[in-house]
Formats: sequence, C-alpha cells, structure tokens
Amino acid sequence: MDRDDWDLTPDSVQLALEHLVPASAGKVVREAFYGTRRFDDFVRRTGLTAPVLSARLRDLEASGVIEKRPYREPGQRTRHEYRLTQQGQDLGTAVVALLEWADRWLPTPDGPTVVLEHRECGASVHVAMGCSVGHGVDITDVVALPGPGARRVGTS
Repeated sequence: MDRDDWDLTPDSVQLALEHLVPASAGKVVREAFYGTRRFDDFVRRTGLTAPVLSARLRDLEASGVIEKRPYREPGQRTRHEYRLTQQGQDLGTAVVALLEWADRWLPTPDGPTVVLEHRECGASVHVAMGCSVGHGVDITDVVALPGPGARRVGTS
C-alpha cells in the first residue's frame, strides 16, 4: 500500500482516543475498569469536582461506554451507580496495554502503582497481539492496508 494514495479518515485510532478526551474521561474509565461504581467514590478517586465528573459521566453514558443503574440502600433514596457497558469493557484491553506501556517506558521511582492479576489463578495479566487464526504477532509483522472505509486520495 502506498500510504499517500489513501485517505484513511476518519481514523479509528483517533476516534477511540477522542472517546477519552478530555483526560478526565480517561480517569473515569480507568476507575470504572478498577471497579469504582458510585459517584462519591469516583470524585474521591479521580480528584475531579462533582460538576466535572457529572459532565464526564453524561458524555460516557451518551457515547455508550458507561451505563447508569439505579440502586437503593435500605432507608435511603434511590441513587445511581455507573458500570462499564460491553463497549466500555472492550476498552479494557487498551487500558491494560496503556498500563503496561507506561510501566515500561514511564516508570515511577517506587515501581507500578497497580498490578493486574488473573482472579482465578493469580498470574499477572498482560496484553498480547494475535491474528484471527491464533498466531502470536509481533508489531513488526503487522501490515496496515486500506479498509473498506478508506478512499483513494482525490476521490469522494
């Protein structure tokens, strides 16, 4: 593929990253991935103000990443908790990949602040690439080709 011959916009990578902009949206997704469900816990764990958090939750709900579910503790009014939808859960692989990348290339002096383990066996969790046939794939073996949404430059 001659990259200059193809218009690949809208770019899927950019579309995905825009889902997590502003950065506060990424903080909310991270916390939801770590199991945070309730508004006050999101405020405390993300450091966001209540109005900013409300706006991010609305944005993520509107885009299908998070869903709001009612809950009620005995003697209390109905409130809402926030959970990742299937779309949000599918971001988990990207979250783990970012975590691994940051731990390797942006290490903190005391080491990682979060480690991920497989609940069933306790082994560490990591991301690995593979093809649809099941082969392990190294990034140097990946070829980018125009997809069905790509257009040749100069055509509409």
